[in-house]
Parts: sequence; structure tokens; C-alpha cells
Amino acid sequence: MDSQQFWNDAYLEDPEGASVEDFYLLEEAGKLDPGTALDVGCGTGINALRLAQRGWSVTGVDWVEAAVKLANEAAEARGLDATFFAGDTTRWAPPGQYDLVYSTFALPEGNGIAKALKMMVKALKPGGTLIINEWDKKMSAIWGFDEDELPSPELIATELGGLEIETAETRHVENAFAADALRGGQNSEAYVVFVRARKPIISSPETTA
Repeated sequence: MDSQQFWNDAYLEDPEGASVEDFYLLEEAGKLDPGTALDVGCGTGINALRLAQRGWSVTGVDWVEAAVKLANEAAEARGLDATFFAGDTTRWAPPGQYDLVYSTFALPEGNGIAKALKMMVKALKPGGTLIINEWDKKMSAIWGFDEDELPSPELIATELGGLEIETAETRHVENAFAADALRGGQNSEAYVVFVRARKPIISSPETTA
């Protein structure tokens, strides 16, 4: 079974169990004036819909069609300003630029991470904020992954050319997984990459007569 089919089945069978709430997004977004936001790897829209409830106009994209369908149904049922698209985040072309662009535990593996981050930088308005939460490479040993399967804060920051990096760090999260259910009873602590960056506003040089 390929990865896309695995996640389609996971969202169809247990959408809540397949989704992970962002640990820091709402706190960080609360420091900003509500505007437009892009959720890269939106899943069922758990984070996007919470932002929409707080006055944001949210667009989401995810490669798992089953999750996108559930997200659009939830937004429509609750009358929220959120629209979701199915697409590969390494190739998807955003329909505009956004005040906030974020990704929650959804960056692609391997070489795809650089392509997805490049898209996110392009989708950010001048003056806009980018926020990334991702499993830190320290989780590779805990979960038995290859060492280079998960990123470090430094790796993500190096791919954000043109942005001002405000924070790039690893954070320790206790009780990350409710009742240890998500990871089959493993220790519920987690190490999370948190990156926040800003796209500078470049003023046009004044012309002189």
C-alpha cells in the first residue's frame, strides 16, 4: 500500500485519530490581526477551522482527497470561511498570497520538503508570517525511522530564503498524544520543530526628478 492510500484509509476509518492538533498555532495566530491564511497539509481542517472561527479566511491544501472532502464538509456545515483543495504540496500552485502560511506535521519527506517550503515562501504576502510545526529529528530514534526522515530546525530555516527567521528551535512537549493512543501506547512526550519567520516588506526606492 502506498503512502497516499494509507492516509486515505486512515482518514476514512478514524479521522480524529489521523489528525494532530497544532500545539502552538492558535497562540501564535492570536498575536496577529485576522486576515487570510494558507494551511499546507491541512488534513481534515482541524487547525484551519479553529482559525476560521477566530475570523480568518482560510485556504487549505492536502494530497489526501478523503481528508479534504471531510474538511470542506465541516466548513460548510459550520458556515465557516474556509475552502480546501486536494493537491501535492510539492507542486501545487496557490491561488494567491496570504497573511499567514503554516504547516502542521505535514511536510513531505526527502527532497519534497524543499519544494513545499519554496511554495510556502512564494505564497506569503510581504509582511506576512510563516509558522511551521513538525516532528523533530529526535523523534526518528523514538519511532524507529531513518535518521534523516525527519527535519531539524536548522534544515527548515535554511530552505526559507528571503524570509527573516524569528524563531527556529526544538521544543519538548509533554503529554503530546492523548492517552498515548495515537502512537499505540508509546511514551506521550514529543520533540517538535517550531519555526516562525516573516517576509520583509521591501519599499520601492523613491525616484528623484
